[in-house]
Amino acid sequence: MRTAIELLLWWGLLLLLNTVLISSATPLEMAVGGGVALLAAVGAVAVRRASGATPGGPARLAQALRTFPWTLLADTGRLTLAVLSPRHRRGSGFRTVQLAADTGAAWAGALLSSTPGAYVVSAEDGTLTVHALGGGEISSLERALTDGTR
Repeated sequence: MRTAIELLLWWGLLLLLNTVLISSATPLEMAVGGGVALLAAVGAVAVRRASGATPGGPARLAQALRTFPWTLLADTGRLTLAVLSPRHRRGSGFRTVQLAADTGAAWAGALLSSTPGAYVVSAEDGTLTVHALGGGEISSLERALTDGTR
C-alpha cells in the first residue's frame, strides 16, 4: 500500500510538472504526459527503494523552516558581495557539518543546498560535507540543524 501511495504521489507531481511546462494541454498531450510520468514515477520509486533513502527524523525541522527565509536573504547578499569583490570569496571551501540527533540528512541537505551559501556534496551517518561560501561564519539555518557549532 505504501509503495502504491508513493507511486501515485510521484506520478501526480510529475504530471503536474509536465502540465505546467507544456504550451497547450490537449487530450493527446495529457495522455502522453501521463504515460511518461507513470514510467518516471516507477523509476523514482525503484531508485528510492534501491538506495534505501529515507527523509530521516523530524528533529529541528520547524526551527530550520523558520530560519530558512532569513538565511536565503543573507546568503543572497553574501553571494552578491562575493561576485562583486574577490576579497569576499576568501574562506570558501569544503567543511563538515554534524547534524543534531534525529535530524534527517536528506531533508536537511536539501534545505541547506537550496540556499546560495552552501551546497551539500555528501551525507553519511548524520555528517554532511558542505561546500560553503566564504566568510567563516555559519548561517542561522546551519545553526538550526546542528548544535550551533561546526
